[in-house]
Amino acid sequence: MLDMKYDGADLRSKRRPRSWIDRVWSFFASVKVGLWLIGLIIVGSAVGTIFPQEMYIPQQLPASQYYTDEYGTPGTIYYTLGFHNLYTSWWYITLIVMLTLSLIVVSIDRFFPLYKALKYQPVRRTDRFMRGQRLIGEGKGSDEQIDAFGEALKAKRYHVKRDGDALLAEKYRFGRWGPYVNHIGLVIFFIGAMLRVFPAFHTDTLEWVREGDTVPLEATDDEYYLRNDQFILEMYDPENNAEDAKFAEAIEKAGAVPKNYETELTLFKKTGTNEDGSPQLEEVDTGSTKVNHPFKFENYEVYQEQYSSRPEFLSMSFNVADKETGDVYGPFTVDLTNPETTYDLDGITVKLNDLYPDFEVKDGQPNTKSPRALNPAFFMAIDNPDGTTESNLIGIRLNVADEDNRYVIQFAGTEMASTSGLRVKSDSTYPILIVGGIIFMVGIVMGMYWPHRRIWIRRHDETDVLVAGFTNKNPSSLNREITPLLEKHGLPIWEDQARFDKKTDDNSTNERGES
Repeated sequence: MLDMKYDGADLRSKRRPRSWIDRVWSFFASVKVGLWLIGLIIVGSAVGTIFPQEMYIPQQLPASQYYTDEYGTPGTIYYTLGFHNLYTSWWYITLIVMLTLSLIVVSIDRFFPLYKALKYQPVRRTDRFMRGQRLIGEGKGSDEQIDAFGEALKAKRYHVKRDGDALLAEKYRFGRWGPYVNHIGLVIFFIGAMLRVFPAFHTDTLEWVREGDTVPLEATDDEYYLRNDQFILEMYDPENNAEDAKFAEAIEKAGAVPKNYETELTLFKKTGTNEDGSPQLEEVDTGSTKVNHPFKFENYEVYQEQYSSRPEFLSMSFNVADKETGDVYGPFTVDLTNPETTYDLDGITVKLNDLYPDFEVKDGQPNTKSPRALNPAFFMAIDNPDGTTESNLIGIRLNVADEDNRYVIQFAGTEMASTSGLRVKSDSTYPILIVGGIIFMVGIVMGMYWPHRRIWIRRHDETDVLVAGFTNKNPSSLNREITPLLEKHGLPIWEDQARFDKKTDDNSTNERGES
């Protein structure tokens, strides 16, 4: 049987390469190369789901530190290879670019030859061509029978052409362009995906904002600022809420379950800079954000994505007690956002030598797990009036000092606030991705439901005719559609050569087995 995939058209990629351009063209026009690229992209995407992407890290930690601390050596490898930002990593974008080039080259390589072959189809075909089709029949027939058969095909919405005693009937030619429409949709989709690398088209940042704080939004290049006016957290309470009672059993098993959490916000726009370098802010809007209900401004959306299960410390106050006299000095307050280094207390000076916002002991030394003030500890020194210095390491349930120290540092109060994790997003690529996806699906439907069908009839001699048929998909359907018409008009019934060849091969195998 003839290969009718491209109607015998001459493809550039199948020619002998004459230059490096031909070799590059043949490389990207190869279906095998395209399949390998798709396979690598699928594998890379799958590996990217093993650990969370950087945008979903639940702590304000550098990515390099988070993956190592959380997942150990596999996390370090994961970060080093760029899987933490998979869809913007250089190698993933390179694969997407290569696959896009492959789709473009494959389409050009096959589109124009196929277009010419389908555009200029001769009605009269040679014996070799017709006998090379999958569906072929030969037998008696007349011109009147061919004419009547042509009219019957027209009734089935075939386009019929005549050339003397030869006939060509064709239907659903546009279905042959389904794969190329697929390629166009994929190219548009991949272009949209690649544009997401550029901040002008796509930004996605996570901002941790404590109650009362105002922070610049990185996604807007610090043009806009957000203030966390209040964080609201509601928990399911089966005991005091009749609506929640139906979840009592599930809540008892799961523990405390949040029912709603949202943040009331105020949006500011930077209008200038003060003399001290601080920004001049103008209030623009107020509102709130909660899960699946973003706060919107311009092309940006602010989503309530996370919240800190542990409130952060804003400040901590201390007193200094004299063990000899019983005098108490203070209190003095350490602002954990912007701490001072020296505190004068009526002749006693307290110096803050070091601050550990999230205290831990690592390798025998004081350290901090994160920059968030979840478990603060302070390394302080007290300068006595007599010129001596005493050191203290003080924190929550922590007070390390020399027993001979005259002065003791004591807690005097704290100020705490909840922290919201707000996702700030802007994505101009959505329309491109949607258009690409729709075009891709149109191509899928074209290729699946409208297979290209062609029927040739030609007089073989004065009394015999040849009947041949081709379809690029589901030949049995074409056979069921046309065979009754051939029978009705007394024309030869065609046979499926692929089925005949299979039977011949099976018989040959049996004969060899018996011999």
